[in-house]
Formats: sequence, structure tokens, C-alpha cells
Amino acid sequence: KVERSGIALVDNCCGSAIAASAYLRRITDGGAEITSTIQDFTDFQQNAVQELILPHGKRLADAEDRMAELPYALYDSQDVLLRKIVSKGSLGIKRGLALLGGIQINTVPTPL
Repeated sequence: KVERSGIALVDNCCGSAIAASAYLRRITDGGAEITSTIQDFTDFQQNAVQELILPHGKRLADAEDRMAELPYALYDSQDVLLRKIVSKGSLGIKRGLALLGGIQINTVPTPL
């Protein structure tokens, strides 16, 4: 479960990831089509998350616990994206670059 400061809802994962997972499930189940249309500029980040997770449809569908697998799928997608950004932007670096990544897991002080 995820607990966020200032938000009363305790949920399985961040809302953006859950929405992207639901979008992907509708696509893989045949109930929706892939769309790159941004409904509203304020949805830009959500649309990016939805696009990043698309390659992991089968992985999430086959997962024993979809919500447990979801942050790992998002991490893998973001890792690919960041590696592309770094490879294009680091050409002028002379001494090297350190790039750290991880999955932050928010938990309550005592188990639920």
C-alpha cells in the first residue's frame, strides 16, 4: 500500500500508474485503441506515462500481482528513456557521468 503525505487515500500504487495500467488493460483486452491524442495539455504527463507503459502489456497481464509489477515496469520504461536522453546529451562530458535510479516505496509507519 502507498501512503502519501497530505493525501488521505491509501492505495496500491500512484494514481498516475494505476490510470496508465487501466488504459493498457483496456488496450490488451481489446476494449480500447492506442491513442496519442492529448485530451488537454494538463494531461500531458499522464499521456507520457501511458505511452511509456505500452511495451509492458503482456508482462503486466501475466504478472501474478499486477500492482506489485507495475512500479518495476514503469522503472524499466523510464530507464530506457533516461538512457536515451543521457546518450544524446552527454557527448560533451569529459570526465564521465553518474546516473542513479531506483524505486521509491512509500510505506506507513506500521503495517496495515
